[in-house]
Amino acid sequence: MTITPQEEIMIKALREAALPPLFVLIRIRNEIANDTINVEESRRDDVVKTLEQYIAPLWEDYHKDRK
Repeated sequence: MTITPQEEIMIKALREAALPPLFVLIRIRNEIANDTINVEESRRDDVVKTLEQYIAPLWEDYHKDRK
């Protein structure tokens, strides 16, 4: 999967803000899922599915740690 310059800038900005990885992944996923202007539908679906694969285990770990 190729990352566009816009996606790279967004990822760098979120990293520099020192946000938790789970928050960053969810935020990126939501931004891409809702971007109907800049991201083609087929690419949007692929990226969202890929990000959800990374989010799922982190989300489970987050809930285990809270208990």
